[in-house]
Amino acid sequence: MSTFLGRLKYYLIGVGLGVIIVYFMFGNRDFQCSYMPNARVLKDIRSKQFFYSDLATCQKDCLGLDSLDIRQLLVAGAIEFSESEPRKEPCGEYELILRLEDMREIHARIENCDSTATLLSIKEKSTDCQCP
Repeated sequence: MSTFLGRLKYYLIGVGLGVIIVYFMFGNRDFQCSYMPNARVLKDIRSKQFFYSDLATCQKDCLGLDSLDIRQLLVAGAIEFSESEPRKEPCGEYELILRLEDMREIHARIENCDSTATLLSIKEKSTDCQCP
């Protein structure tokens, strides 16, 4: 029985040292399983510097949205690929839809360039904003 406990002790010490070494080598990485097209595009947009167009700023203020709502759109939104233009030159455009708990739908149009992403417009079907 003592040989088993000795082997178990050495095994646990080895596993513990291995976990510590792996943590220090690979600790601060962002691992996400984004294999589906929707998740890949949203992750790509979130990784870039984000800007608002003048129209989007006006519409965002009219709808009473803030930057956390826009972040939620970029995390939980669904891309409508049938209404998007991913191969548009020079930057692709994507149509995003976020369905909220109170049965509202927010539609956003985002321009996705190489190093930046720009919110072009944001709408809600039930609200009509008078933005230029």
